[in-house]
Amino acid sequence: MDRVLQFIILSVCILFTIYIIKMINKEKLELKYALTWLFSSLGLIIIAVFPQILDWVSVILHILSPVNALFLIVIFFLLVIIFTLTVAISKSKKQIIAISQEVGILKEKIERGENN
Repeated sequence: MDRVLQFIILSVCILFTIYIIKMINKEKLELKYALTWLFSSLGLIIIAVFPQILDWVSVILHILSPVNALFLIVIFFLLVIIFTLTVAISKSKKQIIAISQEVGILKEKIERGENN
């Protein structure tokens, strides 16, 4: 891997990690959602520091260029993040439905109480 690319990846990941930590401290991002981003960033930092990992992955997966292996790894990280967010959205949707039903029941009880 080119030294310039290593420096760029390392710099961006470190800045991104600092930004995520600040968002957690300001309570704008929950830790459980930030963990996926932090692990992804940590993984890319490890790859930037030890570029031999990319060479090894390239050989194992029969990918001609280590940079292409990097793209594959980044795509994998993004898929993991998308899946994590999809699970969170599904859970939130179920909670919204349950809360809406509770509000409907409470409104009905209030209306019945006012009519008596």
